[in-house]
Amino acid sequence: MIPYFHHLENDDREPLFTFQIPGIIGIFGFTNLKIAFWIQCFVLLSIQSIFNVFVAVIVYKFIVLRPQQQKKQQHDNNTYYQPYLIGYGIICPILLLGPLYIVTYCVELKNVAFMVCLCGAIPNLLLLRVVEAMHGIIPPAFLIGGLERFILYYAATLQVKIDEKTNQPVPFTRTLMMMKIRSFLFVFIQTTLLYSLLQPFDYIIAPTTTIQRLNIIDLYYWGNIVNAFFMASLTSLLLEGGATGLGLIASFCTGLTMETFSDCPLTQSSSPSDFWGKRWNRPVASALRRGVFRPLRKDGGCSRQFAAIVAFVISGFIHEYFLLFFTHRKGIPNNTNNEPYKPQFGNQFLFFTWNAFVLVSERALLNTIMGGQLFQWMRCYVPKPIRTCLVLMTVLPIAHLFTDEYVSSCFYNDAAFGFPRIEYISVVASVKE
Repeated sequence: MIPYFHHLENDDREPLFTFQIPGIIGIFGFTNLKIAFWIQCFVLLSIQSIFNVFVAVIVYKFIVLRPQQQKKQQHDNNTYYQPYLIGYGIICPILLLGPLYIVTYCVELKNVAFMVCLCGAIPNLLLLRVVEAMHGIIPPAFLIGGLERFILYYAATLQVKIDEKTNQPVPFTRTLMMMKIRSFLFVFIQTTLLYSLLQPFDYIIAPTTTIQRLNIIDLYYWGNIVNAFFMASLTSLLLEGGATGLGLIASFCTGLTMETFSDCPLTQSSSPSDFWGKRWNRPVASALRRGVFRPLRKDGGCSRQFAAIVAFVISGFIHEYFLLFFTHRKGIPNNTNNEPYKPQFGNQFLFFTWNAFVLVSERALLNTIMGGQLFQWMRCYVPKPIRTCLVLMTVLPIAHLFTDEYVSSCFYNDAAFGFPRIEYISVVASVKE
């Protein structure tokens, strides 16, 4: 294996300068970010985009543009099922096994965040886009321009924003540029402050209690909820900051505007379906909708509830699959035994399966007379912040199933190189001799 990139494995950054905050007895230091982190992330995403283009050409030629006469000959099973044989039989297995081969034999990446940049979107987005191509659910705007437009859809990890009136990509204007820069800086500052608060305490700032099996009270222990909220916030900000920052670079290179990654899921969500379907990780939500939910509804004849559950289950398996990447991290910082990461398989699956049943339960309740009236009453009389808190209470009690693995694998520590940090150094020395 050839180490093409700086590992950025052990955080040995020293403060650039120190300062004392008025009214606080203590000296603090400001630690700068590693510019190399962002450069290497962009390089890795560029490599992934090149691979995406190669897959796009194959999918367009052998799946999207299959001859019309063959498409009509439904009596010929070999001809009719050819796109499915190519997609499910060849392309999808390669997209599943390829990332593992890359991180195992091709490149030596000890930084988990780099692994996500290089391989994370392949099973999460690219594979699902192949599935939607097989089932004819590609957004029409990316088909009207031929291969060039189709490649644009596949190459961008963040989907290119399309004008609904013209069906054309939205140019990256000066106004949009300033909006995106302000958004990135706002998220960047929030992430810096949150890292400064959480990282010195190993991401646990409130008292915790051990969660006993089937003990609901432990799940809602206030300390566990507080820690889960801060970790969910850090996860959201990291994804948003990384996507916005790298999306800005992509926009500068292409002159096109990228879709927003998320939309204030932890502060503005009004229902579980609003949280998962419209606000949290919108690119993946769209990919699951078109790559799992709609094919099951359109070609499988499945019910809405069953298709929604399967979409969440698939998301759970994809996140379990990510843990296999993380096992290739060579060591854990500050661990004298240099023990490798050992994933606890099953937790990611349980987390997403639980949220699937929450979403299905919401839909079932809405379809009842009393449930519909209850939701209508809440929309009219319950303040939105309270409704958002109720939504979060369906996620936060079990959020540790998701975030604990990313803490153990050092994902958060590895991503911290991309952000400055304010750290406590010491108390102020007494002026008295």
